[in-house]
Amino acid sequence: MRLLTTALGALAVASAASTPTAATAYVDPVPLNTTQCLESIRRLSLSAYSLDHDPDRLRIGVQNADVAAVLPEAVDILPTQIIPPRTKNSSDGGQPIIRRDVPIVNEQVVFLTGIGATQELIATASSLDALLDDQIDRVANLVGQVGLLEELLTSPSTTDGEEELRMRAAAAEAAITKAEMELEVARAKDEEEYVRTTNEAELMQMQRSEDLTLQRLAKEDEAARVRAEEAMRFKLEAAQKVEQARAESAEALSAVEHERALLIQRAAEEAKVKTTRSIAAAKAQAERENEGLYLRRLKAKMEQTRQKNIAIVHALAGHFASSMTWAAKHPRQVFVFVGYLSLIFAAIFAAREAARLCRLLLEASIGQPRLVRETSCASLPRSIVSAMLNLFRRQKTGDDHIDEIFQDVVLSDPLKDRVITLAKAARNAKRHDAPYRHVLLYGAPGTGKTMVAKKLAQSTGMDFALMSGGDVGPLGSDAVSQIHSLFRWAKMSHKGLLLLVDEAEAFLGNRKHSKMSENAHNALNALLYHTGGERRDFLLVLATNRAEDL
Repeated sequence: MRLLTTALGALAVASAASTPTAATAYVDPVPLNTTQCLESIRRLSLSAYSLDHDPDRLRIGVQNADVAAVLPEAVDILPTQIIPPRTKNSSDGGQPIIRRDVPIVNEQVVFLTGIGATQELIATASSLDALLDDQIDRVANLVGQVGLLEELLTSPSTTDGEEELRMRAAAAEAAITKAEMELEVARAKDEEEYVRTTNEAELMQMQRSEDLTLQRLAKEDEAARVRAEEAMRFKLEAAQKVEQARAESAEALSAVEHERALLIQRAAEEAKVKTTRSIAAAKAQAERENEGLYLRRLKAKMEQTRQKNIAIVHALAGHFASSMTWAAKHPRQVFVFVGYLSLIFAAIFAAREAARLCRLLLEASIGQPRLVRETSCASLPRSIVSAMLNLFRRQKTGDDHIDEIFQDVVLSDPLKDRVITLAKAARNAKRHDAPYRHVLLYGAPGTGKTMVAKKLAQSTGMDFALMSGGDVGPLGSDAVSQIHSLFRWAKMSHKGLLLLVDEAEAFLGNRKHSKMSENAHNALNALLYHTGGERRDFLLVLATNRAEDL
């Protein structure tokens, strides 16, 4: 018992000596079941063996399969094991041996399991020693009592004393028998407890072995999956490299074909140039050789042309002289001819101007200019019918009518008051034939600028027309004529016209801060020509969301 305790102490000291002195943080330590350790060590069997890569060396230990069956946690899977060759002339050709997923025994786990089994043996031996000492004390006490009884029996006594001694002897024998029976019962209980503990340890060991086996299988599956992924990745990289090499070769081939085509084209062009030069040189040589003939032909042609021109001049001079002679003899007929000719030219000019005026009147009454996107001006038949109906319709006038028109317009109170005041001022200007005040409406898109302009035209009784500033740029040089046509059309309205220019900043930008083309500059000048002074025939309303750009 003392030797076993001393050996355990030596093992503990050796383990402590091999342990690093640095402090280690342990998480949730749990006492180890030493009974299970004892059972595991008992099931392990030592064997003598040699390895396939070192058959000459005899080894003593436990095999990996036995350790994996009893202590799965003591077996680690080494992903790659490289075994160096024994000699350069060995059968493996002097190349190292590479093995995948090699199970190896963790000797530290087996060693610590042996320490647990030793602790369990020490605890069992200590309990058995204590039980044996107790039984020895009891037997010694009984032996003393038996010896005392024997002394009493051998000494002379009375009959009553003999009876009492026999009774004491019977009681002592009964006590000895009882003690022996109790010792047997205690031994049986100890054996039963040992068997139960051993069975429980075996069950726990089997359960633990199954769990660790499942974990080991899971690790092996994970390692196989990782290897498969690496193999797939390697294959994918190889395929990509092959595809890249194929693409590079195709590009190189295409470059070669392109270079070849360029060489062929360059050769063809050079041949064509050489052919052209040869033809030009041949023509030049032929012209040099035929230069005298060509000059004689040219002189003859020029002389012929000169003679023809002289004949024409003589003919015209003779005709003019005869005409002047006839006019001097008949002056009255000359004056009549000149008068008839002047009347014909005057009639042609008057007809052209009349046709142009009729065309403008028809365009103003029937059509509308290209720049106008939307208008309330009716065509000629509708305007006639509307004028006749207005003769019998009672017109609404007054401030209440203007307030009613702007009733559905949602604006802040100060801004709405300003708009209504502007509408009343425009109505009074039209009523008293005063010049209109042009208006600028600015605000974010969707705030109701177009609706306010329509309400303003309705409240003043004017026609409404809408154009976009973005439509002027695409017209180019035709923009000036279209703007003149627009304002001529606006002056034809007998009720007056409210012209709304939406997105005015598109062509009415500040000339100092923006670069304008010549066409845009001309269009702006045309607009300023028509709006530069006081106007009584139309009201101009500009709408924009960037007033600072005007």
